[in-house]
Amino acid sequence: MWSQRTAIALILASFATGASAQSTEQQKRKLLLPTIRTATDCVAREASRHPDIVAGYRYNNLGPMIAEGWRACANSLAEIAIMHDSLHGQGTGVVFVKGAYADDLPRAVRSRLQGEMDRRIAAVERAEAEARAEQARLEVERQQNIDRLERAADALRERAYDCTTEQLAKLISSSETAEVLSTAAMTICRTEIDDALQARVDIVRFKNGSGYSTAGEPAFRDEMRKVVRNNVITHAVQMKAGSGPRTVAPAPSTTPASVPPQSPAALSPTAGSDLPKAVRDCLSTIATARNEKFVDQRKLYEGMLELCRPEIEAAARSAFLANKDGDLPTEREKALTAASITAKAMIGMVN
Repeated sequence: MWSQRTAIALILASFATGASAQSTEQQKRKLLLPTIRTATDCVAREASRHPDIVAGYRYNNLGPMIAEGWRACANSLAEIAIMHDSLHGQGTGVVFVKGAYADDLPRAVRSRLQGEMDRRIAAVERAEAEARAEQARLEVERQQNIDRLERAADALRERAYDCTTEQLAKLISSSETAEVLSTAAMTICRTEIDDALQARVDIVRFKNGSGYSTAGEPAFRDEMRKVVRNNVITHAVQMKAGSGPRTVAPAPSTTPASVPPQSPAALSPTAGSDLPKAVRDCLSTIATARNEKFVDQRKLYEGMLELCRPEIEAAARSAFLANKDGDLPTEREKALTAASITAKAMIGMVN
């Protein structure tokens, strides 16, 4: 730097002795250029250390990085101003640094960083691609584990219902109500039912991962146990309906909406055609199993929907899982509406 200033001093001296006419703007730029390069190299070097430099370069937003480099390289920038003052006159240096030099600095810094940034961006893109591939692999593995857990849960559910069916078959000749028989069957099959419920809890726990909380488990188990109980009661009603004569008490004269006995063949052949088979079978079974409890048409209709509630809920959940844009409350409403229309059609209910 000392020798450079000496050279400048000699040139300025030659200006003073009349040789200034021989000095051109090109010579002045040539003398100023090393100082500019030194300062720009400094700014680029400091900018490259910024933690967000890759993103800034990638998305053409180097402003924050250059600002930090500008502050860190204040001495080098001052050298430009001093040199410019020496060549072009006092006071011109600061104007040049803050004006023309600052305006061109983003281009100059970007040019200096290009090679390094291209390599770093390529590395980032490779890492992103690898991360996406790993995420996809983990998602496939996760779904495979969910499928495995669901198959195991389905098997345990079938085992539980096989157990309750076997116990109901032994108890069905009793005069007890379907609710009492179902309670007895579920008590005997408690282990099988608990295993089936635990399998469903395990699925929920696995799906939620680290975000899972055991605080909601008791309520979830209670809800599932209610579903199981409703299914067992429905099965008990079906078994009772098939175990004895299907009689209907005479309709009271004050109940014009009472329904005469109908055989399954008398039901509308298209009723419930858009419902899952499990729901149609349940509604049909209850409709043909009317006894003194189901003489009134309205009560029969309400009883059909109540006793077939587990099948209706299962249909809603299946539709929800099959429709990625659906939501469970909407599917429940659709399933209940379809079941309601079907139930009315089966028993000839007008409204």
